[in-house]
Amino acid sequence: MVVKERLTRGPAGAPGPVPIGAQAVAGLLLLYAASSPGPGPLWTLPVLLVFLTLGAAWFVRFVIAFSRRGSRPGLRRSPLRWAAPPLIAILVLALPGQVWQSRFALSEESFEKAARSAMEGGPDWKMGPATLGSFDVSWAARHGSTVRFALAGGGGGVHEHGLIWSPRGEPPLPEEEGYKPGVEHFQGPWYLWSEEF
Repeated sequence: MVVKERLTRGPAGAPGPVPIGAQAVAGLLLLYAASSPGPGPLWTLPVLLVFLTLGAAWFVRFVIAFSRRGSRPGLRRSPLRWAAPPLIAILVLALPGQVWQSRFALSEESFEKAARSAMEGGPDWKMGPATLGSFDVSWAARHGSTVRFALAGGGGGVHEHGLIWSPRGEPPLPEEEGYKPGVEHFQGPWYLWSEEF
């Protein structure tokens, strides 16, 4: 009679599907939050804490399994389950820039159409809440030869940020009472702006 040896759970066992799945979901949420410039939504911090806690739990389990002689065979029996958490962490750390670039690339045409429409309109052209590509925009306004788009959903509604279409170089921004907008070149005629209190 052949008896299958049960995989060890407990502190030295390989991570199960629930913690691996939870870390994957938290990682996807963090990548979504990173797919927009500026500060992320308010829910980003608790999700980050969950992600880090799951990573720390994996590390402790791995150290226990590696340091116990009897647990080392378990590392060889479940290599994918042991490798999944650090692979998820590496992807979450490596991909935010690419996710943001890709999301904007898919939406750039919509933003440019709105900007060109603003240039054809009067100098006091404004747009209310709208969806451009995959971004929700709170408002857009023309300022000279530039168009400023305020992105919705980041900063908890306290700290505005967004994109500026400025084909003639770095855009001049009006200093508004209480803050001076910060501007940073993104790509081509596009600049990132955010409130700096």
